[in-house]
Amino acid sequence: MVLVKYKVGCPFCKTLHKGEIEMEYRKDRNFNVRKNNKNIHMCDNKTCGKDFAVEVDSYGTVIARPTKKAEKEGVLPWENLLEGKITEVVEN
Repeated sequence: MVLVKYKVGCPFCKTLHKGEIEMEYRKDRNFNVRKNNKNIHMCDNKTCGKDFAVEVDSYGTVIARPTKKAEKEGVLPWENLLEGKITEVVEN
């Protein structure tokens, strides 16, 4: 297991968020995304305060996108995609 630390902005207001997620490597040293690759964040900005999902794919790309709750409010998920970056990978 490795601990992946990342930085990504809120897809609604672009406020920077930091987070971490525990992941595993596959045999080819890419991340295993079948087990755990998503986190839900709530924006800390007082004017925004919306929920968004952060997803790490097998190659290490970090993407923030609106949740299903925001989709019900009329925000389409492909309208507000925002890329982040991995800041550190801590091996256990």
